[in-house]
Amino acid sequence: MGWSGIELYYTPGSPHCRAVLMCIKALELDVDLIKLDMYQKYEHKKPWFVKMNPQHTVPTLNDNEYILWESRAILCYLVNKFGSSCPKKSQLYPTDPEMRANVDRLLYFDTGTLYKNIVDYFHPQLMSGEEADERKANALKQSLEYIDLFLEKTSYCAGPQLTIADFSILASVTQLEGMDYKITAYQNLFAWVEKLKSELPYYEDCNSAGIEMFRAWAKSKNKSYDSKGK
Repeated sequence: MGWSGIELYYTPGSPHCRAVLMCIKALELDVDLIKLDMYQKYEHKKPWFVKMNPQHTVPTLNDNEYILWESRAILCYLVNKFGSSCPKKSQLYPTDPEMRANVDRLLYFDTGTLYKNIVDYFHPQLMSGEEADERKANALKQSLEYIDLFLEKTSYCAGPQLTIADFSILASVTQLEGMDYKITAYQNLFAWVEKLKSELPYYEDCNSAGIEMFRAWAKSKNKSYDSKGK
């Protein structure tokens, strides 16, 4: 397969990058993966990258000079552009208005509730050595309870089939593994995570090394953070 002209700038430890990597695999795209060292060399702050993406965030997509960042926007873009010719691939971001709205709802839930609560709870412990905040801990638990509830009625987050909402939420939830936070008490959520781990042939390649990289980084920042889950 020849070079497609698509580049993805990423770091394996980022859940947002892991979500996009899974989407790329699902769509069977030929993408040049360019790994950035954000922790030691601070490559995301180099002038050439800031010129490309003024927010200097990953993942950043370069599709033949079209530059896009924000992982959930990238997920939507990739399926819209490269999934339409194949029904199995196009269902990752359905064209039916109601089905698509369900996917969008879960993407917004991830960015505005689930992942936000993960960051709100763990970031002060990791970066400032603060004590665990009980209110933030409860907000995270509530987010996980919501997903557990969503999955009572459907096999996947947004309905009966795999969508990009699953990639996004799976990446966020499995980031908790890097902090040894247990989700076994959320039976539907835990079963869904385990199902996708075995069902997606690319799960291991897209996620395992990144989760371990994040685990090592988290331990280096604060060895005593509160990882109590359920």
